[in-house]
Amino acid sequence: MNDYSEAIEALNDLIQINHDRVEGYQTAIEEMRKSNNTMTAALFEQYVKDSKNNISELSQYVSSMGGSPDHSTTIGGKIHRMWMDIKNTFSVHEKESALESCNFGDEAAIKAYESALADTSNNFSSDITSTLNGQLATIKATHFANVAYEKSVEAINS
Repeated sequence: MNDYSEAIEALNDLIQINHDRVEGYQTAIEEMRKSNNTMTAALFEQYVKDSKNNISELSQYVSSMGGSPDHSTTIGGKIHRMWMDIKNTFSVHEKESALESCNFGDEAAIKAYESALADTSNNFSSDITSTLNGQLATIKATHFANVAYEKSVEAINS
């Protein structure tokens, strides 16, 4: 019988990170809608869909190994969202704050994926490794686009 406990734990950590991304982007969507920025809100809605798809794929792997997929977010993600909510309350640049929050969350997700992929004790199958690399590439592309957008917003506001 195989012991998948390390792999299950690592995948559940990535599930939590994706739950963080969903909540973070949903918060950003609300901020974008408040400022009538429907184009950015629509883009962020796609990022939510991407993260939900990631959760679904990772959950299937966890279940197939006999584990229970996690349904929560990380404590760090919760603290960060609370801090961003407070910051947004006092900020006149909600769009910039929302982008900053998303970028912070994506950086955490990238680190988590890279760490999980580098940890050989996880003994991921080639299928899982391929899926994680694909999800990581999508998150990196999202992050790159958001950083570029954040810089353009900063330039406009300065």
